[in-house]
Amino acid sequence: MKYLGLDFGSKKVGFAQSDDEGRLAFPLMIAPNDTSLLKDTLELIREMKFSVVVIGESVDGNGTLNPIAKEARAFGAKIENGIDVIVKFEKEWYSTVEARKQPGNEGNHEVDDQAAAIVLQRYLDKINGPQISEETFGDEEDLDEVEQTSDS
Repeated sequence: MKYLGLDFGSKKVGFAQSDDEGRLAFPLMIAPNDTSLLKDTLELIREMKFSVVVIGESVDGNGTLNPIAKEARAFGAKIENGIDVIVKFEKEWYSTVEARKQPGNEGNHEVDDQAAAIVLQRYLDKINGPQISEETFGDEEDLDEVEQTSDS
C-alpha cells in the first residue's frame, strides 16, 4: 500500500511518499498552495497510485488544533470527494522545526517536503511499528555490529 503525506501550509504544501510496502517515508516535492493545488494533488494520487493520504494536522503548543488545521481538514474532504482514496490525519508536532534541524538544513526555508516525510513516517511507525530493529538487520549480533560501525 502506497501512502502520500502532506505538510499543509497556507503558502506551500510539502509532499512525501512512502515506499511500496508503506513502511518508509521520503520527501517528494513542494507545491504552492494556490488554486491548482487540489487538481494537481488528485492527478498525483492517480498517477502514482496512492491508496492513503496522510495530512499533518497543525497544533499549537498545548495540542489544540490551530486555524491551518481546519484548512487541512477541508482540503482532505475535497480529496476524498475527488478520488477514491482514504484520508487520514496525523498530529503535526513541530515537524518543520525538526526538518530544519536535520544536518544540511540549517537556514534552509524550503523543508516542507521533509516535514511531510516526518509526519508520514510518524504515521507509518504508528501503524507498523518503528522500522529499525533486529528484524531489519538480522539477529542481535548483526545489530550490535551495525551500532559499533556507526560509532566509529
